Amino acid sequence: TLVLIDGRRMPYGGVTSASAAPDINQIPTSMIERVDVLTGGASAVYGSDAVAGVVNFIMKKDFEGVQVASQYNFYWHENDYGGPGETKLRDIIAGKEALNPSEYALPADSVTDGEGKELSLMVGVNSGDGRGNITAYATVFDSEAVLQADRDYSACSLNPNPVGSFVCGGSSTNAGGRFTDFSTYDFTTDTATAWRDYNPDTDLYNFGPLNYYQRPERRYSLGAMGHYEFNERADVYTQLMFTDYTSVAQIAPSGNFFDTSTINCNNPFLPAANLADIGCGPAEVAAGTSVSMYIGRRNVEGGGRQASFANNSFRVVAGVRGQINEAWGYDASAQYSSSGVNSSTLNYFVTPRLQRALNVVDVGGVPTCQSVIDGSDPNCVPWNPFVPGGVTAAQLNYLQASGLQVGRISQEIYNGVINGDLGVYGVKSPLASDGIQLVFGTEYRRDALSNNVDALQTQGQLAGSGGPTIGIAGSTKVNELFMEARVPIAQDQAFAESLSFDTAYRYSDYGGKTTDTYKFGLEWAPVADLRLRGS
Repeated sequence: TLVLIDGRRMPYGGVTSASAAPDINQIPTSMIERVDVLTGGASAVYGSDAVAGVVNFIMKKDFEGVQVASQYNFYWHENDYGGPGETKLRDIIAGKEALNPSEYALPADSVTDGEGKELSLMVGVNSGDGRGNITAYATVFDSEAVLQADRDYSACSLNPNPVGSFVCGGSSTNAGGRFTDFSTYDFTTDTATAWRDYNPDTDLYNFGPLNYYQRPERRYSLGAMGHYEFNERADVYTQLMFTDYTSVAQIAPSGNFFDTSTINCNNPFLPAANLADIGCGPAEVAAGTSVSMYIGRRNVEGGGRQASFANNSFRVVAGVRGQINEAWGYDASAQYSSSGVNSSTLNYFVTPRLQRALNVVDVGGVPTCQSVIDGSDPNCVPWNPFVPGGVTAAQLNYLQASGLQVGRISQEIYNGVINGDLGVYGVKSPLASDGIQLVFGTEYRRDALSNNVDALQTQGQLAGSGGPTIGIAGSTKVNELFMEARVPIAQDQAFAESLSFDTAYRYSDYGGKTTDTYKFGLEWAPVADLRLRGS
């Protein structure tokens, strides 16, 4: 769906497919006159991205004075989920909290959160001769986070249960660590001296509480819109818009999501009581033999995985419109928009560093990375996930790294339109009072995109990031010719309050690749209160 402001495109919202849609938060609500919605295929009229329709925000053109508006909102939730005779979710969470207070916390009975505050200013003035107007605006918006920890239906990660009651589930990549070869052994830890068998019913990690339902954000918007009619043949207009936006997303901590598959038997962090259980006899320990071991261990010490976003958007439109004569008018404009997107990730483990930090040997009583000994990574710090409290700040400083993406997407558009009413020349149906209306136009549009991604994300080395993020750069351009016609067939007739035919055609040249788009439609209103349309 194409989104327009006064018939002209909004900037892209971001540089990825998930964020490319325009951010309508950039539109100052105080300046909206109305919103026009065109459903159905409109690509012949507006271009291929209008295939599902168009939403057109029409701005005020003659505001005069000063308007200050403020808004405050919050969420209010009662944590009492569960019908008559059913076990309350609160009771289930309370039971889990008694067993594991580090991962479960009972939310308050009544919660208010997610506060949002907005302040806007709009100032407008008309020219003394009434031919022009300029209106400026500024808006600041701030909202706070909503955590899943504060809702009874998400304070524990719910699992399906065949008997119909609620069960707290979670992830097997847990806080204490799961150490397994998925065939002969499966352990977790509670003590510093020995492991115990992993229990899939009680040892799952509750990953829900740290996730954001609503991200904290702050947004600043300012701009100005104006026009001046020198005469009926030249009405000059412009729009300037700027928005700056910051936000942080958060989900459960990163960790070793079974990304490593072996362990050396002479790793000094391994509990001696369990060496034989994992296939490390005295000979294997002496030889430093590697045996199969997959590790699922949450980075609970490092905190939730975060992604911070810093976006800015700029849009400028300048044009002139007017009447050529009684029947014909024109509108010519130029537009440029640019959106910059800087995003960074925090608290993610780097998978190759995990592998090096687990390949540890004893050097004079000091656990030391093998990569330090051979010089391949002199900065390596051994990681000890095998005992409670074994992970230190120095280990986290080595294992964690930030990811960075810097992107920008820009668009430039040059557009010229001539519109005509042939009714002035008497060209109309004998059953209609209005004449045939025509529009002819041409447009050039160029989109340019770059998204630079650091090596860690390009190679998919951040544990729990969902895979590689690949950078991209390039541009597209299109030259288009278009026309649209509306032909009233009958008006104010019996069984035809109105009957009209409309058609449109668009020719597009994408640098040698061409395409044609057509539209044919019929609209019939037998009476004023009923309208039928097919296209």
